Amino acid sequence: MKVSTLMEKPVISIEENALVQTAAEIMGKKRIGSLIVTKGQAMVGILTERDIMSKVIAEKRDLKTVKVKDIMSTPIVTVSKDMEGEAVLKIMAENGVRKVLVTEKTGIVGIFSTSDITKLAIN
Repeated sequence: MKVSTLMEKPVISIEENALVQTAAEIMGKKRIGSLIVTKGQAMVGILTERDIMSKVIAEKRDLKTVKVKDIMSTPIVTVSKDMEGEAVLKIMAENGVRKVLVTEKTGIVGIFSTSDITKLAIN
């Protein structure tokens, strides 16, 4: 099954100098688990719920002072929307990541994560 049928969309971004508090609010309101981190027009990382939990909450840092760039995950791994889900899982394992950005010629069209794996099993 193609990754484009399994991915989550839309993809929402946040500027790297934004506060983690702002990122958490966006993620909560949009009910999403990650944001693409940008510096100007360039994608520089991904911020996940796990990043916030392990790098801010667990370390008792202040959400209102920590910047997104200080806790984001890098590098960004991308895959084509036409790839098969199993091939994407292999790429994720090889790169040690839990989320990949799904692309087409016009740019990012979605995010595929380990939580989307269940869709492969069902289909």
